[in-house]
Amino acid sequence: MSTNTHHTIEIPELGITKYIPKELTYCDANEFRAISRLLYLWQSGVLSYSDFKVQAVYKILNLKKGKRRRNNIDISHAFSNIERISDLMDSFFEQSETEGKRIKLNIIENPVPKIRPIFSVINGPKARLTDTTFGQYEDASNVYQMYHRTQDVKYLWNLFAIYYQDPKRYQADQTEKRIKRIKPTTNFTDVFSFFLFFEAFQNYITSSKVLWEGRAIDLGILFTTDKNAPKSDLPGLGTKSLAFHISKTGIMGNLKETRTQNLWEVFLLLYDIRKTELDEAKQAKQQPA
Repeated sequence: MSTNTHHTIEIPELGITKYIPKELTYCDANEFRAISRLLYLWQSGVLSYSDFKVQAVYKILNLKKGKRRRNNIDISHAFSNIERISDLMDSFFEQSETEGKRIKLNIIENPVPKIRPIFSVINGPKARLTDTTFGQYEDASNVYQMYHRTQDVKYLWNLFAIYYQDPKRYQADQTEKRIKRIKPTTNFTDVFSFFLFFEAFQNYITSSKVLWEGRAIDLGILFTTDKNAPKSDLPGLGTKSLAFHISKTGIMGNLKETRTQNLWEVFLLLYDIRKTELDEAKQAKQQPA
């Protein structure tokens, strides 16, 4: 038995009902942090896939290995086969022909809405990065690529530092300084959780039609040179050229000024420009020789 968002586990004779989210986006805040940490350990090779699933079940069901509590019946004993239950965690993943198992990332809301360095509170970006600048996204995309290439966690901290600041005051050359400020009081689990959020955003804008003000637009055309060309396995490689492309029009000013504009306003303008180019190219091909 299950709901649209959760697997349901019932033991009628004990009066126990427990729920396991079907994917990461259905986790509550505590579950999200716990699973994010385990996902990082799995992706880093510290945990096997089967160990990840078992530990995830223990976290979600709040089980304690080797402990019994009268108020909360030892569910692990009642289930007798925790590994069988752990197979429910397979629903967190999809199978990719090129990447194997890949975590489903249908995340919309930022799982780390704010952080609290010493004597301050810093808000993170809103859902879909709607309150951020194109400059932040341009730099973050480069950092995102570097992490995928190297698996060096310094790039995760860079990504985090780029976004946890006032977007209107963003300065790329201050990123390292910001890392030093926020790192002592920031849990790495939050850093990786934000990375998953950013990756979900990347997937969203490059592989699906986006609804904006009642119309469906395919932002994927911004990341390919041709409508029929395959999208990059790691979307975002073209952000630097996108910035130059729009700055040449002068609509949003020079390159520096373009970087300070709202991300989505730039995306929508780029979409209109790119769509016009593709339409004109199509019409040119249809003209008789």
